[in-house]
Amino acid sequence: MSPLEKERKYMDSHKDELLKQYGGKILVISGEQVTGAFDTMEEALQGAVTQHGLNNVLIRRPSEAQIEFCAPALTLGILNANSTRPDNSTR
Repeated sequence: MSPLEKERKYMDSHKDELLKQYGGKILVISGEQVTGAFDTMEEALQGAVTQHGLNNVLIRRPSEAQIEFCAPALTLGILNANSTRPDNSTR
């Protein structure tokens, strides 16, 4: 089974139900379970990392075409999503 195949099948087979329950929210799906519903992609990505770490999850709105994100650099440890570097955005 390819990565996220289970999540894609769940989303596709429950699309109407998910649209009714979550509307236009961006969903985080792991296995056959919605683990988060968010208003923005940034919130969804942060929620997914917080809850699932480096595990693969499907992130998308039920009303949209499928978009997948895969970050091998995170999985392989080349990049770290929980960086301890100070935030340089205020400089």
